[in-house]
Amino acid sequence: TDGRVDFKNLNLFTVVQQGDLLAQKHPATQGEQGVNVLGQVLPAKPGKDLPLPMGKNVEVAEPNQLAASIAGQVQIVNKKVSVVPLIEIKGDVDFSTGNIEFVGSVNIRGSVQPGFFVKAEGNVDVAGTVSGGIVEGKNVIIKRGIQGMNRGYIHAQENLVTQFIENATVSAGNEVQVSEAILHSRVSAGKKVIVEGKRGLITGGTISAGEEIRAQNVGNHMAVPTELEVGVNPTLREEYQKLRTEIRKVEVSLDQTQKALTILKAMNQASMAQDKREMMLKLTKAQFHLVGQLGNMRKRWEEIETNLEEMKA
Repeated sequence: TDGRVDFKNLNLFTVVQQGDLLAQKHPATQGEQGVNVLGQVLPAKPGKDLPLPMGKNVEVAEPNQLAASIAGQVQIVNKKVSVVPLIEIKGDVDFSTGNIEFVGSVNIRGSVQPGFFVKAEGNVDVAGTVSGGIVEGKNVIIKRGIQGMNRGYIHAQENLVTQFIENATVSAGNEVQVSEAILHSRVSAGKKVIVEGKRGLITGGTISAGEEIRAQNVGNHMAVPTELEVGVNPTLREEYQKLRTEIRKVEVSLDQTQKALTILKAMNQASMAQDKREMMLKLTKAQFHLVGQLGNMRKRWEEIETNLEEMKA
């Protein structure tokens, strides 16, 4: 290495998957007798057998092995090994903790500082703010608001709840619920964007939702452009566009494969060289794979197209 230290990825938390080995116990032995300085025999005491240090969410994999029964963070408390599906950060996510990436849920009592990320397969609960950072989770709650600083993003697979969103990029598979205001941000939700506090304000930026955008006030008197779009699920639309590009790539690959196979099949099979035979076999397999892949893509394309048409109706 060049001697530099990555202070944002400190790996302070030990994360395991279900079934991972946590502890291995070595059985006690009988011990061996010794001799003191006078030549007298010192009888050995038999080794004391200790139980496996079983805590929460662990199981005996084999007679002398301890394994994780769930995915999560390993903790050792009172000499017992446990696996918990939650990481709790007592302060901020900053240089003291590094970035957080976890298979369970994450509870942060402070804030997420600029340039750091929190990525969880479970829920993320932030008591403070997220300023110029990245947060990903199933459901995301950011109690004191999001200051995007035109960097990073927030993504919730299901719902996002926060106080305000400013200069940020935010998305949710289901709903975005904001208690005060959305200012100069890009916000998208599969179903609803709701801003219904006392101010209930949306000003600037682009807001899109599959079903509904609800707010007390939209726009302002400063002629700041505020774009609202309802009736198109942003996630589906993005997938639709990506599929279109991928389908074209697969179609080109399939066309090239079929042309190469046509040339090979036109050759004299009896006198064909071994490398040509092997190439023909590989191309035949590739053709079947590409045909199947293209069929699945086109089916998904039609499903999305139907969903988008239903939303417009």
